[in-house]
Order: sequence, then structure tokens, then C-alpha cells
Amino acid sequence: MLSVKGTFRNGVAQPFEPVAGLDGRAVIITFLDEEVPGSHPPAEDAEWDRLTRLIADCAVHTGRGDLAHQHDRYLHGHPDRP
Repeated sequence: MLSVKGTFRNGVAQPFEPVAGLDGRAVIITFLDEEVPGSHPPAEDAEWDRLTRLIADCAVHTGRGDLAHQHDRYLHGHPDRP
């Protein structure tokens, strides 16, 4: 049995050190009550992660790939742009 320390972010376990040769192996993840040094991203990264999640949560999927380029057509009925 091998134990490694790491963090758990966005549903993904990330070890602090590389672990070679164990891809696909079953694991047990134990959440520690203690703080692990280096386990928190810098505030700047955390803020970007929050912004990225907010943008993803607010995204409207229209099924149209040219929505930004042809916005006048969809909003105002203007002819297609070349």
C-alpha cells in the first residue's frame, strides 16, 4: 500500500508528487482534518477559478456556433454578415 499527500479540487485528486506506474489502480481517499502546507492555491488562482465557474454556470448553450459573429441577425433580423 502506498500513501501520498495531495489536494482534492473540482472533483479531482492531485498528488503533490508524481506517482508513476499506478494508472487505473483503485484508491481510497482519506480527507485529513489538518492543513497540509501548500494545499491552498494562491488567492489569485482561486479567484480565477471562481470566475471560470461563474462564466460556465451562466453560459447559455444555443446550439449556434456563430452567435457572436452574427448577433445582429439573431437579435434584430438583419441580413447575414459575410
